[in-house]
Amino acid sequence: MTENKIIEKKLETLYEEILHRKADKTGLFYFLSKITNKELGLDDVKTILENSEEGKAFGNFSHYSDKYWNDLPRVAQYKNKLSTDNEDIHWIDDISNRFSEKIPFENVLIVGCGNGWLERKLSDMNIGKNFDAFDISEKYIQEAKEKKGNRQINYFIDDINNLQHIEPKKYDAVFNFAILHHATEIDSAMKKLAECLKPQGLMFNEEYVGPARNQYSDGHLQLMLEVNSELPEQFRSKHTLRPPLANFRVEPSEAIHSDLVRPLFEKYFDTVYERDMNGGIAYQILWNNIEQFDNSDPEAKKWLEFLLDRDYEFSKQGKAPILFWYGIGKQKII
Repeated sequence: MTENKIIEKKLETLYEEILHRKADKTGLFYFLSKITNKELGLDDVKTILENSEEGKAFGNFSHYSDKYWNDLPRVAQYKNKLSTDNEDIHWIDDISNRFSEKIPFENVLIVGCGNGWLERKLSDMNIGKNFDAFDISEKYIQEAKEKKGNRQINYFIDDINNLQHIEPKKYDAVFNFAILHHATEIDSAMKKLAECLKPQGLMFNEEYVGPARNQYSDGHLQLMLEVNSELPEQFRSKHTLRPPLANFRVEPSEAIHSDLVRPLFEKYFDTVYERDMNGGIAYQILWNNIEQFDNSDPEAKKWLEFLLDRDYEFSKQGKAPILFWYGIGKQKII
């Protein structure tokens, strides 16, 4: 095997290890020529690949390690106010008052339950009696089972894209907490979720409903950049405010059809209650940028309020798209 072939094989290995894909011909030829001409070594190529947007996306990705805007208590209050008119009441807590005549729901379905936190909370609040909960991850289902205690929760594995194990007209309530924006077959998923409700059953949603793949328009991006530049330097986001599409190979289903959530909800459900939860300015600027704001320093409080004021103002004016939505519906009778 020639020296060039050996180098080529090593480059292909680096691509697989760091970017989790085969090397593209352009990149392979470029790095091969640089190494042959002794302008770069393999360690240099490794560093370049690791520091690329694509490489950093893989290196940093973890479903629970990213820090989001609602990890800040003040942002949680902001979202509460938008969804329930009371900054101290989350929409889950609001159910007991707004739908007091319907609770406890007899049979409840949890969509994409993860580690089971939502059904445990709803059970402990006596919002539901008997719960079915599914997730595509065996790991999450096992963790949820271990934590359920003596609550009436039945766990099973299912995929939001086919929903093979849910029964029609069984449930008094369905809860979707940010799962539908991951659905590739979102029309089919929404239809089946509507059909699994009893005639007066309700579906509760908190969802990301912004542009698919977070591909914000040029105008929206410009608005975020302007607001970000108005912040003192220590509070500014250092991240790309419109995520590169390459990042979505890390989590291929992320926001795949998020822009269809509301239109398809309206197709299959009659809206009982809904509120915009904004986010068009503050969400992306605060993504993995909350540490400076997460303290009692007066300056941190001042600039977080500035950011939320801009978020509210530009959302209300229609200048920034609504990224988050809380909606409740019952099956549309056709």
